[in-house]
Amino acid sequence: MNFSDWYTDTMDVYRVTSIKTGNLTRQSREKVLEGVPCRIYTSGDAAPAMRQTAADIKQTSKVALDNAHVIHEGDELVITRGGRLGHAVDVIRAFAGAPHIYYEPFGAVMPGLAHQEVKLLEEERVR
Repeated sequence: MNFSDWYTDTMDVYRVTSIKTGNLTRQSREKVLEGVPCRIYTSGDAAPAMRQTAADIKQTSKVALDNAHVIHEGDELVITRGGRLGHAVDVIRAFAGAPHIYYEPFGAVMPGLAHQEVKLLEEERVR
């Protein structure tokens, strides 16, 4: 049993970085990780909120991934559900919360349990 066997989704990670040119510093969003195996495994779905101009959806979910990948709070995550299985139908855009890292327990009966969990903020306007 290994957590990586359960990673059926893939994720691209975008991070805002500072670029300095002379005395000018500007912010740029860059892709820092691509095709990271992961899995969204729980969610707290809320009903769409209706407004006069549009409806919006606010959902919170968690994503599990290997500890080898560095995720920062505020990173933009583009997650393809079923991406490792050849299904690229559903793509989710979310922002990362603080990662919670779980290390391999000493003398674990089931090895391969080390992973990290990241809470996600999904907030989208409904089309």
